[in-house]
Amino acid sequence: MEERQLPQLVMRRPKLTDLPEVELPEGYELRSFREGDDASWEAIVERSFGWLRSFREKIRSHFYYRPERVLFISKDDVPVATACAWQEPEWGEECGYLHMVGVDPGHAGRGLGYWISLAALRRMAEDGKRSAVLETDDFRLAAIKTYLKLGFSPDDSGEARLRQRWREAYRRLNVPFGLTVRAFTRPGNPSRLNEDAVVVNARSQIYGVIDGVSAMAPYQDETGRTGGAIAAQMLSEELSGEVNDLREAVLQANARLLRKMEEANVDTAGKWRRWGAVFAIVRWRETHVEYAQSGDCMLLARYKDGSVRVVTRNQVAGFDLRALNAKKQLQESGLTNEEIASRLKPIFKCNRDKANAPDGYSVMNGDPALEYMMESGRLSRAGLAKLYALTDGMFHFIENDEDPNKWEKLLDDLDRLGIEGYMEELIRQEERDPHGSRYPRHKKSDDKSALILEFPETYTVL
Repeated sequence: MEERQLPQLVMRRPKLTDLPEVELPEGYELRSFREGDDASWEAIVERSFGWLRSFREKIRSHFYYRPERVLFISKDDVPVATACAWQEPEWGEECGYLHMVGVDPGHAGRGLGYWISLAALRRMAEDGKRSAVLETDDFRLAAIKTYLKLGFSPDDSGEARLRQRWREAYRRLNVPFGLTVRAFTRPGNPSRLNEDAVVVNARSQIYGVIDGVSAMAPYQDETGRTGGAIAAQMLSEELSGEVNDLREAVLQANARLLRKMEEANVDTAGKWRRWGAVFAIVRWRETHVEYAQSGDCMLLARYKDGSVRVVTRNQVAGFDLRALNAKKQLQESGLTNEEIASRLKPIFKCNRDKANAPDGYSVMNGDPALEYMMESGRLSRAGLAKLYALTDGMFHFIENDEDPNKWEKLLDDLDRLGIEGYMEELIRQEERDPHGSRYPRHKKSDDKSALILEFPETYTVL
């Protein structure tokens, strides 16, 4: 093991209001400390760090100790990972301290370090903490990678020596130093499952958003997931591991989705019965940025001179507009909601039949034609300041707006309000127009996801 350098490296997470849910691998459970867990905690710490530490002296005697602040992930009721949702006076009362994150090496490779740390951050938020901080070592590269994925960023306090240590850690991780990632997702209806997903894969430098597309034929698996949620999760999982080729990873997820539908006895002959997902994904490279996109997820770029570039095209907008115009005509004819839904169904089916068709749009729905229909390419990094990936729930008010500056205005609002602030404002507008009278749309509120990459001022190819 490399020698520890002092002071330790500090990482901060500025807020705790945008934390995702904890989704453990199958067979694992999350719980807090129980009497008798002292030995389990000590065993995990010894296996993780090679240290012999007394739980009583290190944890139980601390002024901030409460059993619910010491968290475990267990397998067959045996703790295999731990983290503490802590507080240390030097960081202030409103700042949580992520402490003693350890995973039994026998359970490595399952993302437990990420999930137990996320659980500790959520505990901090419940305890009223507004931000979080942690300390780590230069040689704990796997841990640093996990913390980056969790939304932490380096705090070098302006000291040249610390900044150089961070640059070296990033070099060894093959991650661009100074890259800032902000991402958030929320359901359109809080009482329903969010079919969107966000990808933040610092290891393979892949980032983006995914929008699940459920079949017109209702489906839920044994855990309550819809077909759209399953498709979005499968693509997210494929893009969250070691990825060699971005397009190939999407196509692998597409093939897996087809097998999953066949296992569920879905009649895939009718495209309207298929599950699906659309996406806007980017991958940071040393010399350029790669991207892949489908459907109505959007990718936009802002350059250092302030100019905005719409990188992708909303392939679904025309089909949505056709259905919305038909809906408006039916509503004006005085039909009941049931009659309107019945008459719109053939239009929706027709639109679904355009999936991965030459005169249609691309969608990951198990169809091999996705290989030829999805958009992909590369962007020069010259002058690039930010990239934005958005699902359609972020812009359904302007989807068919003829304003030539609509995208610039949206990005200006995102930069001004932040992702969560923009979402809150959008929800307020949805509440004021619940029936889509002013802003025609298919539902009052859609799932919303956004990711913003802000690039460093300078970046040296390593």
